[in-house]
Amino acid sequence: MTTHQVGKVRMSEEGVAPADARPDFTFDEAKADLRRRQNPKADKYKNAKFLSATVPIDRDAANHVLPAGVKMDESSTATLFVVDYPWTNFNSTYREAALFLNVKHGPFRAAHCPWIVVDDDTALIGGRDTLGFPKKIAEIDWAEHDDRIEAVVRRRGVDLIRVTGRFGDEVDSVPPIFNQPFRNVIGTVGLSVPRLVTFSTVDHPLEQRAADVDLTIGGSYTDPLDTLISGPPLNAHYRRVNMRVGKMPLPVGLVSPTFLLRMHPMRDS
Repeated sequence: MTTHQVGKVRMSEEGVAPADARPDFTFDEAKADLRRRQNPKADKYKNAKFLSATVPIDRDAANHVLPAGVKMDESSTATLFVVDYPWTNFNSTYREAALFLNVKHGPFRAAHCPWIVVDDDTALIGGRDTLGFPKKIAEIDWAEHDDRIEAVVRRRGVDLIRVTGRFGDEVDSVPPIFNQPFRNVIGTVGLSVPRLVTFSTVDHPLEQRAADVDLTIGGSYTDPLDTLISGPPLNAHYRRVNMRVGKMPLPVGLVSPTFLLRMHPMRDS
């Protein structure tokens, strides 16, 4: 057997690794890589393309997926979206779909993510470990046409989201997705203490449009979207943005073991 010696080519400062790059596995390189990924002054995502809809939520069902102290706000709505990330600063391109509930934590308005899927393992690991997004792997199809996007989210043979969005007029403002405060649960694996954390990101919009969507929601035992979403979309939008990480998550409360046991099928299965 022969071995091919590859030179130690470093990843670029933007985070995109050349084909012949290999890590040195040194402390200094790992620290530099982490600093680059979490740099609040640099874009973490470029030209991210979101197709999103504001959907009504069943409050009784939502109460079962929220940690203690976090409640649905008076709108009883959530943001459902599918997104294509064609560029990231951590050498991955991937797609994602999620449901962000509009909640209140004491007097503060925020978003809580009870369900999110990706088609890339790097994005899964980073999202779960650093920001409390309970990411799972799924198949996500994304097809762009002249005036519309078609997306299908499938997991374990079940179509969970099937959506077609047709672009409309440009708009000045759209409901927030990541650029808002969050209340997520982190530390659910191993000996880490489960806790509620808050954080937000910074979005720089490139394009914002109203959209008409045809949306079909499915569900399963581990992905019960159909029990949470209670009706057709109230509005929908298409947007392209550059995104930065913002501030690192800060703990704002502890989470009971009861919540973790109750949510195990949805978060960890």
